[in-house]
Order: sequence, then structure tokens, then C-alpha cells
Amino acid sequence: MKGVPPGKGLGSSGASAAAAAVAADLILGLGLSARELVELAAMGEAAVAGSAHADNVSASIFGGFIMVDEGYDVIRMDPPCIRFAVASPDIQIENKTKVARSLLPEMIGLKDAVRNIGYASRMSAAVAMGDPVLFGSSICDNLVEPHRAKMIPCFWEVKKAALDAGAYGCSIAGGGPSVFAVGEDVLSIGKAMVEAFGDVRADLFVTKPSIRGATVI
Repeated sequence: MKGVPPGKGLGSSGASAAAAAVAADLILGLGLSARELVELAAMGEAAVAGSAHADNVSASIFGGFIMVDEGYDVIRMDPPCIRFAVASPDIQIENKTKVARSLLPEMIGLKDAVRNIGYASRMSAAVAMGDPVLFGSSICDNLVEPHRAKMIPCFWEVKKAALDAGAYGCSIAGGGPSVFAVGEDVLSIGKAMVEAFGDVRADLFVTKPSIRGATVI
């Protein structure tokens, strides 16, 4: 049992695809390179999610903070000492991945693109510097979040509750509907997020980044 609930934006399908790739490499003695492992896992992700994106599978395989390009080349760094609160509402969205993607605009403004690139660069710098506050405050997205927020009940209230409770940053986990926050007292932050969902029941997870990745047991 992998312990990652499906359909919640927490990388469930990516975890399965990563585990399958690592297991196949070991059992068959393939000796795959890092790039080949990621590409193989991305193909498994495509069978479920519809496209061979490598963000979740590469992080599942190697752990840590991952940057991966379209050619499956991976840059890995150890994450700063941070903790996450994840509030996962009990809602079901049929064909969630398809719905989440359909909400995104086909065209974006230059100003919005520049802003997002700037915050992504700040986040990478925060990881290199080991700065959890800069990392959290760099969680600012105006390309995806405003659109996918529409399918998450009380999203803006949940985000405000997290920030008011001391979170450094808060946003949508993956394609949603889970919402994550970074901060110091993540238990208090998480409880505030769950309360802000109101009548929608939400599970709370408190966790931290893994530096191990996929491990044979």
C-alpha cells in the first residue's frame, strides 16, 4: 500500500509509475541511467494522466527538489528544512486531470509569464540557499492557481486561513483539490485550513520532503 490517496493532486499515479520503473530496472537488471528511468516512468504516467510529464515521477524516484526538462534531464538538490501542511477535501471530481487542464487558458500574458518565472527562480535560489522562508514566500502563481481554484470549494478562504495562521506560502497541490502550505507550526496551519473548508470534510496531512526517493525494501 503506497499510502498516497488517488485523485487528490498528491502524485498518486506518479508514485506508482516511479515504483514500477525502479522495480523493472532492478528485476530485469537493465542498469538504466537516471534519464532513462525518468523517461520510462513518465511513459507509465502518460497511461493514466494522458501525457508523459516527468515532474512527479522524477521527484518520486530521486527525492529532494527536482528540476526536469522536456528531454528528461534531471537536476536534483536537497530541499531546505521545511514542513508542509496538506488539507485534502473530500470531494470527487470525475476525470479530474482532464477537468483541471481544461480550466487553463491556452494563451497567457507576457507580464504574467515573467512574474511566474521570477518566483520560480526565487524558489530555486531558496533551495540552493536552504532558506525555508524564501521558499514559502516564493509560492506565488498567477498562471494556474486562479483558474484551478474554481474547482476547489472555499479555496481562497483556505489559503487566507493558512497565511493568517503563519504560513510562508500556500497553493494548490498538483491538479488539486488538495491545498498545501509551508510554515513553521504546520499543525496549527493545517487545522486552520481544515476549518476554512467549512462544511466540506478535509483530511489533514503533516509531512516534510523526502531526500531518499524510491527505495527497495
